[in-house]
Amino acid sequence: MKLFDKIFGRKNFALEIQVPKGDEIVHLENKVRFRGKKEEISKFAKEFYRMKELKDGQLCKLDKYTLKVSDYITPDREKENWIELPNHAWGIMGSKFNEVPYEYEDNPFGFNDCGYTDKNPFDIGVEVLDLPIRYMKFNDDGTYETIVEERK
Repeated sequence: MKLFDKIFGRKNFALEIQVPKGDEIVHLENKVRFRGKKEEISKFAKEFYRMKELKDGQLCKLDKYTLKVSDYITPDREKENWIELPNHAWGIMGSKFNEVPYEYEDNPFGFNDCGYTDKNPFDIGVEVLDLPIRYMKFNDDGTYETIVEERK
């Protein structure tokens, strides 16, 4: 990294993921959700899956968010609009995102809800708008049921 970049905080990105036209980015307090139709979310998930190719310490730009591949938890994880995970976890996230359009995963889907690891301080997820809302509801006795709500 050049001295100018270090002084002024410019990041060197190894990858930039483009959000497909037509997808909406919903910015919430501690998470972001990418919303769109099946086809666009599928394209987004395939692009996102490329994160698993990055090595420890490399960064990816996604809209105004910084995604970092890190084999260890660092203080960077607490930065605003920042998500830090090992490269295999980024591959899992991309795979999960790709399952939503095919209805193998909850819709909407947030990575913190999948139980992969400790919750990230900043969560990321997808929502397919041309599918019903589908999620699992857990009962007090340990059983669960799948809830399907048609969109209006």
